[in-house]
Amino acid sequence: MRLNFGWAVSLLTVLSIAPAEGHPDLRHHKRANLTADSADLKTWWHETGEINTKTAVQPGNVRQSHLYNIQVATTSRPDDFYNSFVYESIPRNGNGNLYDPNQPGFFCGQGAPCSADDQISIEPDIGVDMAWTQYLTSKDTIVKVTRRDNGPIDPSNVVIKPTTLGFATKRSGNALLITVPFNITGRRFSVEFQDNLWEYRRKDLEPDSQYVQNKNPQGANYVSTYDDKKNPIVGLEPINALMIFMSPFPSSDKVPDLSSSYKVPKGLVTGLDQVQNSVIYFAPGVYWLTGSAQAILSDKTTWVYIAPGAYVKGAIQYSSHSLDLRATGFGVLSGEQYVYQANTQHGFKNTKDDDSSLKMWRAQAARNAKWTVHGVTLNAPPFNSMDFYGDDLSSFSVDASDYKQVGAFFGQTDGIQMYPGSYVRDVFYHVGDDAIKTYYSNVVCERVTVWKSNNAPIVQWGWHPRNIDNVTVNAVDIIHTRYISQGKLWPRALVASAAYYLNQESTQTADTSKGVSNFLFSNWRCEGICPALLGFNPLENINSMVFRNIWIEKFHPRPMLVGTSTFRVFTDGNGKAVTLGDNSRDKLGLIIENFKVGNTIISMANDNWRDFQDGRLNIDGHWWNRWTVR
Repeated sequence: MRLNFGWAVSLLTVLSIAPAEGHPDLRHHKRANLTADSADLKTWWHETGEINTKTAVQPGNVRQSHLYNIQVATTSRPDDFYNSFVYESIPRNGNGNLYDPNQPGFFCGQGAPCSADDQISIEPDIGVDMAWTQYLTSKDTIVKVTRRDNGPIDPSNVVIKPTTLGFATKRSGNALLITVPFNITGRRFSVEFQDNLWEYRRKDLEPDSQYVQNKNPQGANYVSTYDDKKNPIVGLEPINALMIFMSPFPSSDKVPDLSSSYKVPKGLVTGLDQVQNSVIYFAPGVYWLTGSAQAILSDKTTWVYIAPGAYVKGAIQYSSHSLDLRATGFGVLSGEQYVYQANTQHGFKNTKDDDSSLKMWRAQAARNAKWTVHGVTLNAPPFNSMDFYGDDLSSFSVDASDYKQVGAFFGQTDGIQMYPGSYVRDVFYHVGDDAIKTYYSNVVCERVTVWKSNNAPIVQWGWHPRNIDNVTVNAVDIIHTRYISQGKLWPRALVASAAYYLNQESTQTADTSKGVSNFLFSNWRCEGICPALLGFNPLENINSMVFRNIWIEKFHPRPMLVGTSTFRVFTDGNGKAVTLGDNSRDKLGLIIENFKVGNTIISMANDNWRDFQDGRLNIDGHWWNRWTVR
């Protein structure tokens, strides 16, 4: 539903964004930066933007893109452009591979007892970063992009992903103009200049390899030349990524009554555990907690509102037992001050613990609680992005919409949990780890755009036997993947299940009394170089699973196995194998329909499904007659 003018103007007041005097529907002007503030268009700016591609920015500053400038106009007023701040995130946030946030220069690999590789290698040395901008609108818009390096901006040099969007582009002087049709579910897309692409290459053909680079002789894994056979291309990404997030103005239920909220003072944040208000409000401005603190809210606070133009450096932990927890607004929550795997029980040092390593969103929640998250952008998570804890995980649920995650360069950075009954939609995930978590029943995830790096599959379940029923993951656009190697125990694939966490090498860890049923993966597109379709370590029976309308542009190159699907055989401790399709129609537990690789339809009828053929499906013969591709 489009917002009418009257509602949008009243909403501006609720958002504490007042239109400038002298014009009924335009402008807020700060110094040289003209930003829109109307019922049609809302943009914002940070006066403390810091252009810095190497080190941590000052606490009160916001890292600003060193390369891109963006302005936005509505198509009804195509000559009236307004500035939209372009944020930037860099690998390790300019901190280096740090062990202790309170000891700058004490790095992993130099005697510090770090517990794991952070899975960042050549990226800082070749200048990788991710920029983004966010704006609100109720109209079709024009996004104007200029480059500080004066690089080519002709539309022939630009690809917009997902490529199915088909946005009109044209050149205007030194700027690229992108027409973005309004959509009530928002738009999340990548603008990619073809002169700015990097070919990620493997060092060798060994099972566990690493990236090499020929750009920086003083950098990691430098080689002077590439051998196309020895150093195959496994990923193609912009060095300087640019994401555009267009969102509709929020509905009234996504904006709290700020008159009774606690307005957090700008600057260093302390004392939120003492706040008695149900709503805490981060107004436009910059806030930080340091790399050795997090925002633990009081048991009275249930709603975190991060306004457009607010930038909060910290993590949020709810203490309330309310059944209605929320985080909304179009500001940014950033983990940039934290080290990788920051352990809250050990001085926020880089020491992994599945429980106490920092989550950007965390709650000790009551039974039947629901968390609503809308509009927020999460930057630079240091570990798993979100987990709830409590007496009954099966009773929690998540309602997530128009959520964006950027700057997730660390390896174990994933999407949000989907507890039973969750609905996640209209999301952008930049992730190192699994993006879409299907560990629980009765969940729907749709209209998701994914940018994936080294670790884990796109969708994952497993780690221990489960009963899961009624899972739908629909309309997924994967715009980038880059994998170095395959993992038999934790397959790299579009959809995969992991081996038993406590005994990962064993295939006798299944529970044949449990099962997964009614899984549907539909309308997926994977652009560029892609991993396998599936990789299953079945710790329980699989009753019914359907893949429908799946398109893969091309698989990860042979002879590496990243592009090869696997479906292994697991048994319980007594040697009884899990079953496939015992409780499904025609005894077919796995159905793959309308599966295409490039322009090739993969099917049994076409006899091109095997691991050495176009389909690259290496499904154990034990499952024959219990699955089909058609």
